[in-house]
Order: sequence, then C-alpha cells, then structure tokens
Amino acid sequence: MARGRPKKWVEAIITEPLQLGKAGIQVVLQGKWHRKIRGTVIISVGGIRWFPYKAKKPRRIGWDKFARWVEG
Repeated sequence: MARGRPKKWVEAIITEPLQLGKAGIQVVLQGKWHRKIRGTVIISVGGIRWFPYKAKKPRRIGWDKFARWVEG
C-alpha cells in the first residue's frame, strides 16, 4: 500500500459523449501541489499532440500509430 500523500492526481469524469472539433481538447498536466507544469496534451480528430513545458513545437502521434503503440 502506498504511504504518504499522493504526488499526482488525475480525475476525468465524463458522463456525456464528447464530439471533438478540429481544435480538440486541451489538458494541462501539473506536478505535485500544482507547482510545476509538466506539459500540455491536445487530443483532436487528427491525433495527439504533446507540448512539453515551454516547448515551441509539439510531439505528434496519429491515431493509427497510437493504436499500434497501445496494443503492443
């Protein structure tokens, strides 16, 4: 069993279907106690873009490549 306080929290409760537009959904990832921003994930119709903190260009992955990566 884990001890102490958790270092990260993730919570996403979606009870309705979401329709992604061209711009997508932006999720900002923060560290412990919301002190440090780790980066931003943008989930869109075209795929997933990851912007590490203070990065100018994203790291991109399409849905087909993501599916192959997740399925192993």
